Amino acid sequence: MTQGIKTYKGYEIHPLVYPRRTSSGVTHRNSLDSGYDASVRICRVGAKSIDDGRVFRLAHFRPFEGAGKARMACMEHATNVIDGHVDGQSVADL
Repeated sequence: MTQGIKTYKGYEIHPLVYPRRTSSGVTHRNSLDSGYDASVRICRVGAKSIDDGRVFRLAHFRPFEGAGKARMACMEHATNVIDGHVDGQSVADL
């Protein structure tokens, strides 16, 4: 599945959504522990390398029920980071 790249205030936002690992460390899509975890990569528009950005993990106590919900949460978290509303997370030096 291709994940869309969005731009916001001169930054590219790349949602990173992946199946949650169970307590045994194995990834299952249909277990009781199933769901999705998410992170988001933020870099300047036109960055020459993917290493020019930074990855921020979304602190979420429970797995997201679906990949779409996880992607929406990535977008919201990224805009909050870019706007400076998340303590300890900044893109000011990118």
